[in-house]
Amino acid sequence: MKKTALLALILFAASPLIAQTWTGTTTTKAAIGTTTYENTKLTLRNIQYQTAPTPNQASSALKIMNGYDGANNNIMEIWNGTYQTFLGPNGSTVSYNPALVFWVSNRDQVGIRNSLRIGTTAATGAFANYKLSVDGDMVAKRCVVQVDNWADYVFEDSYALPTLADVEDYVNENKHLPGVPSGQEIKDKGLEVGEMNRILMQKVEELTLYVIRQQKEIDALKAAHAKP
Repeated sequence: MKKTALLALILFAASPLIAQTWTGTTTTKAAIGTTTYENTKLTLRNIQYQTAPTPNQASSALKIMNGYDGANNNIMEIWNGTYQTFLGPNGSTVSYNPALVFWVSNRDQVGIRNSLRIGTTAATGAFANYKLSVDGDMVAKRCVVQVDNWADYVFEDSYALPTLADVEDYVNENKHLPGVPSGQEIKDKGLEVGEMNRILMQKVEELTLYVIRQQKEIDALKAAHAKP
């Protein structure tokens, strides 16, 4: 009975420390789970050592919970820069505001202001300025590419369908179809999925017109040959 009363007294005395909220500031560094400070203001470390062959079962190092599902506010935000005001020319003031660069919303959405790189090697050259860079393979069940125009203009009366003789001359000289990027261009600049599908559809529609034209010629020859 005395032990139970003593345990209850200890828990009661410690409860303010357990549930307290830290509202102070620090100009140095803080670390949780380690005594080694990294080159950051806050270091979190959560490693649970276990004897093989049992895998590491460490719990989450950081868990953020905010509001409820459907709330309009973000769970987490990362900003770049601070609010600063400088004295500009002629006594004017110049203000610099921080930019929101990364956020996680309460609606299962992750936002990135500029670009995202996945993998260790950054894309370079002509591939360096894309919003998403993946150094490795990707898999998806469905991919939708927005396009501004399609190749149905081939069926317009004003479309100038090249003659097969012109196509043959171009292929013999350039070793690829007219209007289609060369192998070297694809190597240097990559393959743009939406544009390449438009080009392929254009060639399919051109081929359809060639087949229709040839079929008419065949039918006319058959009709002429069938006359007595």
